[in-house]
Parts: sequence; C-alpha cells; structure tokens
Amino acid sequence: MVRHLAGIAEIVDDVDAAVRFYRDVLGLPVKQDSTEYAVVEMPGVLHFGIWLRSHAARTVFNDAAAAARIPLGFTVGFEVESVDAATPTLARTDGVLAQAGQNEPWGQRTARFWSPSGTLCELSETPWARQLAQPVQAAPQRAAE
Repeated sequence: MVRHLAGIAEIVDDVDAAVRFYRDVLGLPVKQDSTEYAVVEMPGVLHFGIWLRSHAARTVFNDAAAAARIPLGFTVGFEVESVDAATPTLARTDGVLAQAGQNEPWGQRTARFWSPSGTLCELSETPWARQLAQPVQAAPQRAAE
C-alpha cells in the first residue's frame, strides 16, 4: 500500500516563530509564502513543512475553530498509489480515519488518519512529485583504525 515516506510537517501555533528557529538557529533554508505554511529545505527529505494548526484543522475538518482537535508536534505523510484504494482499510478501523480522500488546492489527493499514539498522519497521492529533486548520498564509511 505505501510507496514511500512522502514527508513530515511540524504542526505549530506560530509559523513565523518556527521559521525563525529552523532558519536562524539551525541554519536551514526556509521558503515561506504565507503565515499558514512554510517549507524547510533539508537534504534527504522529500518534504518538510511547517503547518499552522488552525490551517490543518480547516484542511482536515473544514473548520479552523477545530484547532484543538489537531495535536501540536509532527505529522507524517505516506505516498500511496491511490488514496481511494488505500482509504477503505483505514475506514474499517473505528476512529482511525480523520478525513476521507479529498483533492487539495495544491494538487494532491489526501486522506488523513490517526496513528495509535494519536498523531495526525496522511496518505497522499502525488504522482508529479514521485521523483527525488536531488540525489540522496551518504558519506562513505571510514575503515576501522
């Protein structure tokens, strides 16, 4: 069912503060087009977002006022061949499916679910983003001295 880890996002109450942390403290490049979402550029990660909690609530529950239902912390996204084919498995488990398959304004098809620990997770169908933007390389292992 799962093709690969699609990405992670930190769900926060203050995107600007999170951007300052990742940019100014950790020295990572950050692209921020709005106060609701930003993207941290990090080698080896397909997508690392910073997501405003009220925007996550509007996306998942169609209600920004439901922000308290969205836990702060990290969300994990899993790329699947078909969100619609994968969602019934989640729907058969009581209370797991948070949001059935829907088309997002940014071009993905998503469904969201709760992990056993209560983390908001995502299934995504993003055919246009299934290629790495840059090669992933690990440093060569040093011989034992």
